[in-house]
Amino acid sequence: MKGYSLFLLIGLFCLLGGCSDDEDVSPSMKDEDRLENLIDKSNTDIMAFKEKYGTYILYEFDQLLDFAYQFDQAAAWREAKLTYLEKDDVPGAVAFLKEHFWSCYEDSMIINNFPRKFLICTKIFASALGISGEGNTKINHDAVANMNSFTAACLDRKSLSGMDTDRQVEYLQQLHYIYLGGYLVNVRRNVFVEDVFFDPASKLYGTKIERTTGTTLDENYFMGRGFFYIEKDVNYYPQQMEDLMMFVENLVKMDQRVHDIVMEKSIMRIKMQNVAQGLKAIGVNIEKVNPLALDFL
Repeated sequence: MKGYSLFLLIGLFCLLGGCSDDEDVSPSMKDEDRLENLIDKSNTDIMAFKEKYGTYILYEFDQLLDFAYQFDQAAAWREAKLTYLEKDDVPGAVAFLKEHFWSCYEDSMIINNFPRKFLICTKIFASALGISGEGNTKINHDAVANMNSFTAACLDRKSLSGMDTDRQVEYLQQLHYIYLGGYLVNVRRNVFVEDVFFDPASKLYGTKIERTTGTTLDENYFMGRGFFYIEKDVNYYPQQMEDLMMFVENLVKMDQRVHDIVMEKSIMRIKMQNVAQGLKAIGVNIEKVNPLALDFL
């Protein structure tokens, strides 16, 4: 699951063959040997994770080969300002992820659906990267994901010790959303739901939203059609995978208000149940990610 197919590799070389050396962001053919040189063999937790799951946890990595490998938004990934972890901060970072993040996923989920590279750092300052951020506005990202890797920031000792309860909840929710929505759905195109999820809105996906001048379409309007609220400057209903990502985000970040509204709307409740149960079936302990998800299992 973590290796690239021969077909994909051939396609990449064809696409990138005309690029100059400084524009080539494709992975090295000797990537595995390179990763073996990068991984911290003195850290028993990191090595145990690699041996058990096949995923390399790296705090020393190449921004082009490991972080920035992306066709869309390639410039933004290359231009991101990264602050790397100090080695002394790594044990605390790994312990935090082990207790609060990786523990939410069954072994089978990690083996089959985690990226080959799990990068950890102090800071990612950049414009939109994948589904994190919007447009050209530069922000400090908590996590980002592309087809090459998943990167979690804010794992230095100062950032972790400075998190109060609310910030830690917000941070972990974002990590789970970027992994589940950004990597699993957006990058891997993993459709873990049944057709019943898409059926209620099948005739609306990608179609124009009928907005009448002078009237406002509220949350109830969209929920009655099987969607979460769509901003007024958006003129089209989302496509299927966008819809799935929106449900994943709302399941992961759901508060009591959203929970209660979704439970009241039969279309939304059925779709959310399908998402929660689908994630549970592939090895996500979604009730640990968000205890409110338990009502949809």
